[in-house]
Amino acid sequence: MNPRKKKAVELLSAAVGGTEKEKNTSVRSLGELSKALSVTDDKTERKRLVKDFVESHKEFKKLLGNTDFVNSEAERALIELAFGAESVTEEERTDSRGRKTFRRTVHRNAPNLNALMEWLRNKDPENWSPNPQSEPELEDTEELEEEIYGDGKKQ
Repeated sequence: MNPRKKKAVELLSAAVGGTEKEKNTSVRSLGELSKALSVTDDKTERKRLVKDFVESHKEFKKLLGNTDFVNSEAERALIELAFGAESVTEEERTDSRGRKTFRRTVHRNAPNLNALMEWLRNKDPENWSPNPQSEPELEDTEELEEEIYGDGKKQ
């Protein structure tokens, strides 16, 4: 395994490691942060929420400091978005007798053309840039012209 990825996995394991109660608390806090960010329109308030969360969860600060890992995860997410990834949701229900039932739903997201174009522009700018920098390469048609028009001599 790549040493950088190994370190990132270790940091992530430390972030969600510990007892089952600690794991649930961390995940719940991250979920609450996500919900708070989705309903907050004020940019300053969003920055404060993230800062408070990072300050109280030092493991995530270390993880987010690993730019190679963050960039690879962002690229993976962009590719999933571009090609229409599947997402799975699980719903737990308890009936009147106390029996738990689980319902798993698989959602197929439609491909996102904007995400695909952004990925192509970043990975292959020579072919996909909206502002090409080089002159177009013209095909040499000299042989074809000689065949059609002759060698230029009048007969």
